[in-house]
Amino acid sequence: MNVRLRSGAKKIVAAVAAIASLGAMAACGSGTASQSDDNTLTFSYWDTFPVLEEFKKDNPDIQLKEVKVPGDSYNTKINQMILGNNAPDVMLLQEADYVRYAKNGVIDKLDDKLGDMGVKTDDFLPAIKGIADDVDGYYGLSQGMATEIMYYNKDMFDAAGVAYPTADWTWDDYAAAAQKLTKTEGGQTTQWGSDAPSFNGVWYSLAGQGGDAVVKDGKLSLGKGLKAALEYQNKMTNELKVQPAPSSGSKVSDLFAAGQAAMTLGGSWLIANTYKDVDFNWDIAPMPAAPDGQDYDSLHTSFFAVSSSSKHKTAAYKFLKWMMSEKGQVALEKANANISPFKSIGDKGDYQIQGKHGPSNWDAFTEAAEQGKFGYTTVASTPTFDLYNQINAYILGQTSENDVLKTAVDKANKDIEAAQ
Repeated sequence: MNVRLRSGAKKIVAAVAAIASLGAMAACGSGTASQSDDNTLTFSYWDTFPVLEEFKKDNPDIQLKEVKVPGDSYNTKINQMILGNNAPDVMLLQEADYVRYAKNGVIDKLDDKLGDMGVKTDDFLPAIKGIADDVDGYYGLSQGMATEIMYYNKDMFDAAGVAYPTADWTWDDYAAAAQKLTKTEGGQTTQWGSDAPSFNGVWYSLAGQGGDAVVKDGKLSLGKGLKAALEYQNKMTNELKVQPAPSSGSKVSDLFAAGQAAMTLGGSWLIANTYKDVDFNWDIAPMPAAPDGQDYDSLHTSFFAVSSSSKHKTAAYKFLKWMMSEKGQVALEKANANISPFKSIGDKGDYQIQGKHGPSNWDAFTEAAEQGKFGYTTVASTPTFDLYNQINAYILGQTSENDVLKTAVDKANKDIEAAQ
């Protein structure tokens, strides 16, 4: 199962006030999620969650009821269940919902339960501690971490005599390599030095590298960093012509996977699915850094959270304890190819799902996870996607840089505020 999930926040804006009002009720245990029997537990997730069979084998006394929802409708469904006072006992939540539910009192604060669960907070990666500070405690526990990294085709680099990327690469190094790796024939590009960014998280990482906070006080904080990223990507696409224009529409072809682009920037989850079986030699590297910028990688996760209205708290906490145990975390790492939020477990490398022809530089993933930050994922998703569309419109020459930096960012923040 992928750690990523994005759904339409506009569909749930009207429900936010009602959810906030339910918080006080939930804290009093007034929910009616299921019968008052601690041997019964409902758990909600999107798409698939393969480690549940292992949990069932280790916990035969718990009758687990699964609430499985397609990813594109998961957020809306869970909001409806909360509003109907019928929330699952344990919910898998993406970052923005986790933050909102924690602040609205919809999910349990777990700080006084962590010791019993064997959770050592000093073993968490820094970003986990950071988000706990933001919401004033631990209201959920991360199942695993993903981030953005760089992918490169070793065969293409070798053929062109270009040295492999290093951790010291900057945007300028990436551009220089892309120029050497781009091939044209008869006025047509037959091999791109780089694929265009096709995941919105890459753009927010680039803005962070350029010097932006990305998110501050619950809103997007974008300015000089996004400006630098816009100008750099415009240069790559329209001046140097070493990467294609961004694709319009929801389905984006992956030129790197097709062997038509030498480099790409994308989510770490691509290691274990999209690129696992490609027929060329490849590897990973850290995202190239902005000249005179800062270290910044967007982190992605999802949280196990206990509904405050649950009547099955004993079973719910037992579920979280198993998932956060070393056995549960290793099972999650192997199933999802996401690194554990516990540094001691992640360091053992069980998340390293090896493909036929790569990768080998796993340090690129671990270093990005350790320095990564929860940024744009902690605010409503639809506004961040709308802004991403405006960014692509700029690269396509359909809008101005100022319209993106001012009008589009302001609109995104107004929409984020409305969704809180």
